[in-house]
Amino acid sequence: MNITYIGHSGFLLETDSAYFLFDYYQGEIPSVNKDKPLVVFVSHGHADHYNPAIFELVYQHPSVQFILPKGTQIKKYVLEYEERGTNLSEHLMLVKKNETYEITLSNETNLRITTLKSTDLGVAYLLDYKGKTYYHAGDLNLWLWEGENAEYNENMTRKYFTQLEKLRGKEIDIAFVPLDSRQGKHAFAGMESFLEYTNTKHVFPMHMWEEYHMIADFLEKHPEYQANMMNIERQGQAFLL
Repeated sequence: MNITYIGHSGFLLETDSAYFLFDYYQGEIPSVNKDKPLVVFVSHGHADHYNPAIFELVYQHPSVQFILPKGTQIKKYVLEYEERGTNLSEHLMLVKKNETYEITLSNETNLRITTLKSTDLGVAYLLDYKGKTYYHAGDLNLWLWEGENAEYNENMTRKYFTQLEKLRGKEIDIAFVPLDSRQGKHAFAGMESFLEYTNTKHVFPMHMWEEYHMIADFLEKHPEYQANMMNIERQGQAFLL
């Protein structure tokens, strides 16, 4: 499979029979074969995870499907595309937190989508497709901050581990997980716990605000994950796995 790091938390994952685009924000989306299904995921409505420019893909890829959490601003875009003679609604699927959905793609293959509740806004996605499992955390992370009081951080910890417990022991082929330097001494906490709880083959750090040194910093502390951690160095970087 091919994975392209588009930028921030945005990735394009290409399997032998489908494309999955996650949290496009900025950067160049690689060209895709319109004969292969394309599913576009939005974890939540924050501007660094949701760029409405994704809807232009309806003109490049007739069978594209957009998956967004309920409550994400969408109505005005549906109306805008309607004025342009395009029925955007038929390409949209709105999902709830902590639910599982089974959909059939345009090539008649089946995709299972499980959502987890974010510790910030929206959802994380766990996908099961043709014997492989993929995970995109969105903003589901252990958001501990040095400037917050103990009550906030304790509540955040409870929320994060409530969701992480659902992934305990899970075999995950590809995961996209935040590694955010703004958290200071807590920057590694979410990634550490995710890797402890799951059996993840390959993890792509994200939400790094282009501070790619965070990967080396993490591995200096945790060399045991050297084989699992993907070394992102620039936007547009492609990985063949």
